[in-house]
Amino acid sequence: MTTIADALTPVLALILVGFVIQRTGFLPPTFWPSAEKLTYFLLMPATLIHNLAGKSIGSLPWQKILLTVEGATLASAVLVLLWWLMNRNMGGAVFTSLFQGGVRFNTFVALALAENLYGRDGLFLAALGAGFMIILINVLCVSAFSLAVKNGAGISLKRLAGDLLRNPLIIGCVIGVGVNASGLKLPVAIDGILALGGKAAFPVGLMAVGAAYRAGNLMLHWQPLMASSIVQFLCKPLIAWGLASYFGLTGVALSVAVLLFSVPTAPSAYILSRQMGGDHDSMAAIITVQTCLSFITLPVTIWLLT
Repeated sequence: MTTIADALTPVLALILVGFVIQRTGFLPPTFWPSAEKLTYFLLMPATLIHNLAGKSIGSLPWQKILLTVEGATLASAVLVLLWWLMNRNMGGAVFTSLFQGGVRFNTFVALALAENLYGRDGLFLAALGAGFMIILINVLCVSAFSLAVKNGAGISLKRLAGDLLRNPLIIGCVIGVGVNASGLKLPVAIDGILALGGKAAFPVGLMAVGAAYRAGNLMLHWQPLMASSIVQFLCKPLIAWGLASYFGLTGVALSVAVLLFSVPTAPSAYILSRQMGGDHDSMAAIITVQTCLSFITLPVTIWLLT
């Protein structure tokens, strides 16, 4: 348990720091959107490129990781969709919050925990798995808005492809894997810049998670809250563990695969909800509750893995 506490404490402490800074007004409210933009467009892509380009993928069970994370992501999407079909009293806008709450994952928390628990190898595996997931999750979430919300009914395949091609995390993963697969090495100076910039991604990103905490009348949104949290913290880890075991993943690779499906949903889901006509109030409630619940569920999950 000491190892688990040592790994979780820095992550949770930085989330709390962000919450306190936002609540006390130590920094102006305009700082956090800028910090999120900096992390999303520059710092996270930098750490993805640095980690994915720096180690041979050929020596790792990347096919098994791919099958595990894509299978678990699709399974979670199907579970949420089936739940909605059996509870059609829920409006389409609220369904998009439920969908994002049950399918998305917090990249910052997942990668930070992987590095703290399993070192550079764990971070590399987590970045690889996250890279596989990011494209599929974006396609699924945008498609959910197109299906369920009138404002999203006019979304074209061309626009969807454009959104995916402009996604900075996808670009970072593609560059990192591309350099790795080519057998080339990044110049030492470039790699150093990426490594140095990437070190800021986790602290800034985690504080932004804390700053995004929004308190409100959570009971108004109990239905999507309950359903998305059950999928996120119970169904997804079990599915990931089952698929990882079935495909033969063991050790750190299995633990990292389960960890990717044990973190709360992404704060960026709130932005997408506002932009595409979703119910952003219920989305904010889901992000808030899942972030708080993860303080309990993550230690239990990690303890079970060890």
